[in-house]
Amino acid sequence: MKQNTFKVTAICFLLMITACSEPLVVIPGGKLDGQVQPTPELWNQVADTIQVEMRSNDPYSINIWAAGLGPNLYMATSKDGTRWTEFLTADPNVRARVNGTLYKLNVTQVSDPEERASVIAAYVSKYELEADGEWVKDGQIFRLDRR
Repeated sequence: MKQNTFKVTAICFLLMITACSEPLVVIPGGKLDGQVQPTPELWNQVADTIQVEMRSNDPYSINIWAAGLGPNLYMATSKDGTRWTEFLTADPNVRARVNGTLYKLNVTQVSDPEERASVIAAYVSKYELEADGEWVKDGQIFRLDRR
């Protein structure tokens, strides 16, 4: 009897998760809800985690750490990338929900060493990361520009 109860509970939990459009912790979601607002001039107060929706024809959204540096907003991932880095290559137009507000943005991969160094310093400070960690040195960094 306990095994059946566990199965039913697990199935209900999975149905609840898959029915959600929003990303849930590390589980990706679909289209982000909300009304798009004008992009702010400065990204000074960015929450620890933002939501980014990509692939507008079949929305795929994630929760991700982000750093704001004046007029620029950044997100990053490991050197090898993840599933969603391919989506950004195919279509750089994204929507991001930052501090509860939705914005239309365009993603550009950052390769300039000085810009990378500034972003890395912001991540190290904000998230208390090890400055010599592999992600910090070799990770992919993306700037989310206005569109």
